[in-house]
Amino acid sequence: MDKSVRKFVALTSVLVLFSILMLGLFGYIYRYSTINTYNFILLIVIVLTIIITLLFILSAIAVFYTYRVRSVNRFLLKPVKLALKLLLPVVTVMSGIFKGSKDAVRNFYIDINNILVDSNRRKYSPGEILILLPHCLQHSSCSFKITNDIGNCKKCGKCCIGDIAEIGEQTGVKVLVATGGTAARNSIARLKPKLILSVACERDLASGIADVSRIPVIGVVNDRPNGPCYNTVVDVNKLREKLNTILKK
Repeated sequence: MDKSVRKFVALTSVLVLFSILMLGLFGYIYRYSTINTYNFILLIVIVLTIIITLLFILSAIAVFYTYRVRSVNRFLLKPVKLALKLLLPVVTVMSGIFKGSKDAVRNFYIDINNILVDSNRRKYSPGEILILLPHCLQHSSCSFKITNDIGNCKKCGKCCIGDIAEIGEQTGVKVLVATGGTAARNSIARLKPKLILSVACERDLASGIADVSRIPVIGVVNDRPNGPCYNTVVDVNKLREKLNTILKK
């Protein structure tokens, strides 16, 4: 049996066994408990619900205040981080259930994340920064492979890759074009940057920020005039401005 299949079967078996044990526990409680036990369990559920609700309210207030003032102080740092990890992902799922725009919520998530990173006010040397680009920025008619080496770009002007490559050459910052999420994660593990300046769509940026939570990520959302993953563009001046805010002079 394939290793991945064995792992799936093992984890599924553990989940099923846990579910059976929980059902047995609930059945035992139902059969032998008194009304006082039910009241106690209900009280615990009420208390936990109150605590979770208060945490969500506090996190939501902290996030909106942070968004309004475009900065976060040390007292709001933990509530805002909690919101990024728990509240905003839940809101994203709810947005999908109620047929709302997930990208709008993800955009807000990226914006709050950028404010958190900017609030550190830390400056990085060029060797500590990685500019990470999606391959869809490259023009579809281009025959030069730039995913292994952006230096292969001929800077013909059909896309913005050449302009971003020049930024890398002028500043000494490593610029990498990734073919997907797995390739990006492998490159990050290999290069070990202290900060990532990433360009992608809202979905990829939000998931990428969550995946590399130990490394600060500044996200820049690309424009998709031709639809997703095809001849996308990004505001190069905005990218340069973002880089200047965190680059040591």
